[in-house]
Amino acid sequence: MCRLLGYVGSPCRLQRWLSAPPHSLVVQSYAPKEMTAGLLNADGFGVAWYGPDDPLPLAYRSLLPIWSDLNLPHLERYVVSAAYVMSVRSATPGQAVNLSNCPPFLGDRHALVHNGFIENFAKTLARPLRDRWMTACMPKFRAPPIPSICWG
Repeated sequence: MCRLLGYVGSPCRLQRWLSAPPHSLVVQSYAPKEMTAGLLNADGFGVAWYGPDDPLPLAYRSLLPIWSDLNLPHLERYVVSAAYVMSVRSATPGQAVNLSNCPPFLGDRHALVHNGFIENFAKTLARPLRDRWMTACMPKFRAPPIPSICWG
């Protein structure tokens, strides 16, 4: 199961949430608790944040496991923001491991992360969510419909 983290508050370094806590997102990628499928979250990661004078989000995404990205320790010490969304990914079986499926997804002033599995999704939420997504959000995001594999 992917691990997601969001923060809105006083400006702080990315490091505060990404690697500093004892059970940080980095630690959750290789030692997740309560994981029901798989052992690791090693199918990519991503972080989005907002700069002080720009309403559009910035993002850094990679298909590498978060613990093996050599640029991230430098980036997390530099980036300061009052709002973050981030994730480490454990790909849903059948979904591709590529950047188009690696959150966060950006669209206009929005940054979005999601977990890719909802029980009985096709029977309960697929149609209403698809209709809203296609009219309101799809034109803004550079990502496949969420989750596109469920909508056929």
